[in-house]
Amino acid sequence: MFHVKDGLFFERHADGAVRIMKRTDARDDAPVLLDMVVDKHSWASVIATMSTHGEEHYGYFRALSFHEGTPLPSWYPKTAEVGSGG
Repeated sequence: MFHVKDGLFFERHADGAVRIMKRTDARDDAPVLLDMVVDKHSWASVIATMSTHGEEHYGYFRALSFHEGTPLPSWYPKTAEVGSGG
């Protein structure tokens, strides 16, 4: 698991879901305060929403494509068409 800070961990599952765990501190035996799994679509939505453009300008599809390591869909507009504003 990837430790971010202060007992907050993330782990990517094979199906693209992301496990989020919060412990009282970074020790492996520290009490668990939160242990949940977020499906890949919800995770992409979180990443897009926390990014500069948010979910506007196809941000969700960019985040999902990046997370899955797949090309953008064929119907996805060219960068110039997407815009640079948020």
